[in-house]
Order: sequence, then C-alpha cells, then structure tokens
Amino acid sequence: MNHQDDQLHRLLQQWKEIEPPAHFDAQVWRRLRQRKPTFADWLRLWLPRPAFALGAAALVGAAIGVAGGWFSVTPASGFGLLGPDTLAGGYVRMAQR
Repeated sequence: MNHQDDQLHRLLQQWKEIEPPAHFDAQVWRRLRQRKPTFADWLRLWLPRPAFALGAAALVGAAIGVAGGWFSVTPASGFGLLGPDTLAGGYVRMAQR
C-alpha cells in the first residue's frame, strides 16, 4: 500500500456514523403526505400511461392545428374557414352554382 492509501485508511478508521433522530422514517412519510400535489406531479403520474399520452398528444396537436388554421385566414376573406379564399369556401361557391 502506498502513502495515500495509508492516509485514507486512517481517516476511515476515525469515521463516526451519524444516527438519525428517533422516528425519522415516520416523520419523512408524514411530511410527504402533507405535501400538496402539483401539476408536474400529475403529469408524471399520467404521461407514462400510453393511452393517456396518445390522447393528450392528439388533443394538443388538434388544438395547434385549429389555432393555426384559424389565425392563418386573412380578415378580408369573410368568415375564416368558409371565406372565399379558402378550400371550404370554394366548395360552397361550387355548390351554389
């Protein structure tokens, strides 16, 4: 053994264990039960479940798609989705002929 190993061995021999207070485990669990769950806790609970994760992704994707479509239509084209410059508006004009 070299000099550093001897030093380490002497230091480890002087080590004193720390004793936790009485009923430490019970106090930790009590404090955990008193903690209010957050939105992040809720997500960690539900997102690992495949059906919920897929449903949440579909809902977020649909919301982004609808919002993108709604805000991409110019105000001059009348009612957004049925305006004359949209595909749906073209079908309405075609059906009226």
